[in-house]
Amino acid sequence: MATIDLSVTPVREANELLRKYGADGIDVEVLNPDARHHIGVGLTHPINVHIKGSAGYFCGGLTDGPRFLVDNNVGWGVGDNMLNGSIVVNGNASAIPGVAIRGAEIVVKGNIGSRAGQVMKAGTLLACGNASFMAGYMMYGGRLVILGDSGEKVGQDMTGGDIYVAGKIGEMGTDAMLIDLPQKERDDILAFLDKYKIPFTGTFQKIVNAGKKLRYPKTEPRRRAIPFFESFADNSYWNAKVQEDIHIKSQIGRYRIRGYGASRPMPHLSDIAFKKDIRIGAMTDPDVLSKVEMKTEVGGRSGANPLKLSMPVMIAPMSYGALSKSAKLALAIASRLSGISENTGEGGMSKEQREEADQLIYQCLAGRLGWNIHDMQKANGLEIYISQGAKPGLGGQLMAKKVTPEIARIRGIPAGIDLRSPSRHPDVLGADDLVIKVEEFREATGYRVPVSVKLGAGRVRDDIKIAWKDGFDFVELDGMQGSTGAAGNEVLEFVGIPTLSAIQEARDALTEVGGLDMPVVLMGGIKDGIDTIKALALGAHAVAMGTSAIIAGGCIACLQCHAGTCVTGIATQDPEHEKRYNVPVEARNIHHFLESVRWQIAAITHAMGYSNPHQVTRDDLVALTPEAAAITRLPYHPEYRERDQGLLKAS
Repeated sequence: MATIDLSVTPVREANELLRKYGADGIDVEVLNPDARHHIGVGLTHPINVHIKGSAGYFCGGLTDGPRFLVDNNVGWGVGDNMLNGSIVVNGNASAIPGVAIRGAEIVVKGNIGSRAGQVMKAGTLLACGNASFMAGYMMYGGRLVILGDSGEKVGQDMTGGDIYVAGKIGEMGTDAMLIDLPQKERDDILAFLDKYKIPFTGTFQKIVNAGKKLRYPKTEPRRRAIPFFESFADNSYWNAKVQEDIHIKSQIGRYRIRGYGASRPMPHLSDIAFKKDIRIGAMTDPDVLSKVEMKTEVGGRSGANPLKLSMPVMIAPMSYGALSKSAKLALAIASRLSGISENTGEGGMSKEQREEADQLIYQCLAGRLGWNIHDMQKANGLEIYISQGAKPGLGGQLMAKKVTPEIARIRGIPAGIDLRSPSRHPDVLGADDLVIKVEEFREATGYRVPVSVKLGAGRVRDDIKIAWKDGFDFVELDGMQGSTGAAGNEVLEFVGIPTLSAIQEARDALTEVGGLDMPVVLMGGIKDGIDTIKALALGAHAVAMGTSAIIAGGCIACLQCHAGTCVTGIATQDPEHEKRYNVPVEARNIHHFLESVRWQIAAITHAMGYSNPHQVTRDDLVALTPEAAAITRLPYHPEYRERDQGLLKAS
């Protein structure tokens, strides 16, 4: 047995040793842990690790196979997202023990803190003592056993799994109910207790989901060929679209759901123009691509291997679930052909996507859907999702029609449920928690890949300063014009701030803290290379395109992405609809679109007299509207509109 003394060995080095010992099959004793965070993070071999003391946050987190024994107590998130293996804690566990586990066994001999087993998918979490409030919060599967008393709201918003309480139940949570305990299940629990030598002679009360797995049972009738939210052409107050909206809400009894983003007019990048007298003739130079250097690195701020892009463009996050596997595959192929990065979105990483994408960012949402250590270690970048521009402050949303057995398997959830991710991460309640989470991701991947954060544009100044303080390698900032597969129409139209405002506030915030070394990737309605250049001039390091990429790949923008009946085979999990999608053809089309973006970036850069698009600054811009001038503090010159329109035609 090997020994690691944390009084002399930093945790980062200790975890590297643990991975080496694990590969060699050597068991380890960890001395003097002194409640340090991240002990044993990222292990993927079945070794025994004996921690001779107390551990801090995320002990044994993001692992598959190891067996831990902790002599005393553990902090937040013990066994975070553990796939297989076990953790035995001889003392107490703090908040969210067993969060998002997918098969592990976690035994706490003492009491457990709040939200135990939050978003767990499979496995067993056992508390020999009492549990605090909201045990089993939003759990999807697995087994939570409490030998003592539960706190309030046990089983709150659970959609799957089983909770067994031997003591008093403080209060039942929403969507939870008591049912009779089958003898076989009691026998299984007793066998589990015997396995860990825990004596017990009492009885159990069983708590399960109350059957409310469908949150949106009523479909929304379509009254028109053109959706009501497409335009506000009629400016009368009680116009036909307003009336239609009211009638439909009177039938379904809730807000309306749709895809895409805000449809009402608001300031955007099209409201600014280039100041310089761009010679249109210069944009016809056949050799312009060779005269402009567009290679862009993103993510090397903290010493990780940066993403190396052939131009300052990325594919924005879109999940397998919201989109079909075919659509995700086409995006991955196109990103590789164009030399840029792709993003998994929240639905997990498919084998086919990983094989086709050259540079793949792996997104982590609060529900940890599809999240696992093996895919983390295959990724070229990691993204912590806080929110998105289409619905800032909210989690993901996927209608039951799209939660097929395949999607359920990847995400680790029951099939056929209306799926909502939590609005915030279970282990991130503030800036100090977030930095600890970032370090866990870095420990799990050996500090090899950049870690980014995705922010929906709301309180941008504060959020950007926190991101800089917490050491993110880059920020993906999503303005209000960003799109989604499903959200309430009111949120889409009236929550958040425009993309133009977002980049200006981000730049101001970074200037205030001296943080211009942290790249900002701007997204939210980026249409083409012209928008890209304007974004760079305003302070972005790169842009990410989502909606424009899927339109290039065949989307007809019907705004019914949530319904699962996409006629083009893009936003669906129905095999009959998906087979209409021709992956090679649409991958080629997306690639061609991206190459047109590349040409636009090069042509405009060259025509303005620069050799690199990052040389363009806000001094090269003017505002075309009073609103854009007020937001950006650019000079107001509406007379440049004609020149801008000429540029659009030329490109």
